Amino acid sequence: MRKYSTSLFLLTCFAVLVFLTLSAPKAVAETDTLTTVDVPGAIETDCNAINRQGAIAGFYIDSSGVNHGFTLTNGTFKIINVPHSTGTLAYGINDTRQVVGWFTDTQGLTHGFLLSAGQFSKIDYPGATFTNAWTINNAGTIVGTYIGTDGRFHGFIDKAGAFTSYDAPNGSVLTEILGDNNREQMVGIFFDSSSVQHGFQLSNGHFRQIDYPGSGVTASDRINDSGEIVGLYGATSSGPFSGYTKVGTTFTSVTFPGSTETRVRGINNTGTIVGRYTDSGGVIHGFFGTP
Repeated sequence: MRKYSTSLFLLTCFAVLVFLTLSAPKAVAETDTLTTVDVPGAIETDCNAINRQGAIAGFYIDSSGVNHGFTLTNGTFKIINVPHSTGTLAYGINDTRQVVGWFTDTQGLTHGFLLSAGQFSKIDYPGATFTNAWTINNAGTIVGTYIGTDGRFHGFIDKAGAFTSYDAPNGSVLTEILGDNNREQMVGIFFDSSSVQHGFQLSNGHFRQIDYPGSGVTASDRINDSGEIVGLYGATSSGPFSGYTKVGTTFTSVTFPGSTETRVRGINNTGTIVGRYTDSGGVIHGFFGTP
């Protein structure tokens, strides 16, 4: 990973109050513990990850349509903008509050980033034309996706700047690694040879396909150290989607009250989840809670 030559820091901060399994899913989760998160003045807020201490990482879209990353800790938002970028999205945070995500540069190219101790490092898979960093664990292992010279999406694992590419087996045409835990178990999505989307779990080199029972498409976004998995599912790739949690072989659907769509994006080691939902007016809000 290449570090910028100058020290970089958070630009703005302000405070506000604020496996293949066929087990039948549980009924829709209790939703009265889910709480809305909105960045003041945003037209969209997405919560994407949460660490053990409850710090949330995500992004929002301002009234001009520009993306900004953020962290939310004890009611305080800190806004993340990679310098000289045209948009920043935060997707992962570990227990030492290192943050990963991606940004678009002034040439329109997408790069991953790591924010650690106030400094940004750019993450580019070697030779890639596009890199997204999705998650970072406490050991600093980063996972994500890149577009190779073949024009296809591949997963990657980045350990201290040493990259490993990963493609799901059996003729997959797209692979993205979206989450890793401190046991280096990983989850993500892949498109099979018929371009149907499935979730997956990768543990000690063993691959397991994940499909929410009865769904047409499934994504597995994050996994905590207990092996609990969260993600989304739907009838088709165009949605609408519902969120889910998976504990062992048991799926539980998660729907925010009154929403038209819910996506669960993150889970920490205490079982707290985060994500986003769309209200009846079409506005996207972040949320957190324990269903």
